Amino acid sequence: MKAQFIIFVIFLISSMAGCAAPTTQPPAQQTATQASPVVQPVSQPTPTTNPNTQIVLDMVERLNAGDVDGSLAYFAEDALSYFIGMPPTGIEHYTSREALRPMWEYCVSDNFEWEVEITEVEGDLVFALAKTWLDFTRQLGVAPNEFIDIYQVHNGKITTYGSTMTEPALARFKPAFSEVMPPEPTDIPSSLTPVSEMTVTIAGGTCTTDSPVALKTGHVNINLSVKDTNKEKYALTIFTLNEGKDLLDLMASTAQTSPPPWADILLLEEIGPDESDTYSVALESGPVYLICWSQLPALPIGNAGPIVVVP
Repeated sequence: MKAQFIIFVIFLISSMAGCAAPTTQPPAQQTATQASPVVQPVSQPTPTTNPNTQIVLDMVERLNAGDVDGSLAYFAEDALSYFIGMPPTGIEHYTSREALRPMWEYCVSDNFEWEVEITEVEGDLVFALAKTWLDFTRQLGVAPNEFIDIYQVHNGKITTYGSTMTEPALARFKPAFSEVMPPEPTDIPSSLTPVSEMTVTIAGGTCTTDSPVALKTGHVNINLSVKDTNKEKYALTIFTLNEGKDLLDLMASTAQTSPPPWADILLLEEIGPDESDTYSVALESGPVYLICWSQLPALPIGNAGPIVVVP
């Protein structure tokens, strides 16, 4: 039942005027023989919208209208979608257009509203600020939720979509969510067998690890292997966090252009598609967390942690 609720919750979560100055002299009095001048109207240029921007706005409009099929039609069949910074896992990813359907259908059933403001366009990337309303978040008292979104549009279709909850929104959402869905207790093994090596694999649009129970203090080798080839660059970051911060905070902070002051980066490495490399990290304490990225777009595509660090 609890697993069903987690899935249910995951589905919740993938505007100036001017004035003219008065004339300084009154107009001259016209005589009866004077003809009024004829003023020709000046045609105004029709504003144009970037086609990639229009695709995003049209997709949003269709979902707001309750048209699931119409909204999904703007995505490529193999579109990758990421919903970042939301409980319970910090990131959920979907590997196709049809994989989004259950979330889109739930949104419509829960009286979803989606407000999008385009902030920037760079080539095939469209950046936006978003606000969303659902009956669930209205009832929790946290609506609207706020997100920083990024879309990659190619040949008229959205191929990558990432939505990151903002830190202020997460600060409101976390305590409200915990009231209805308390975190499950974490079992701490009585006996840890720490290792000095960890493997991270980027494949299928996300990343996985070999899930070590614990890492040793000292130098730890990180084996990074990229199997995917559809992005220009990939990256891996490994962090430790200040007390009181967790993986959800870390994921919500990824929309910033620089690391948050409460996170210490131990490793930041870029790597190309279909490449592998090994890096050494010096660990003094833990736990540690990791985030994998794809660039372009610069987008988190997976995470892991906390991983315990012991002597």
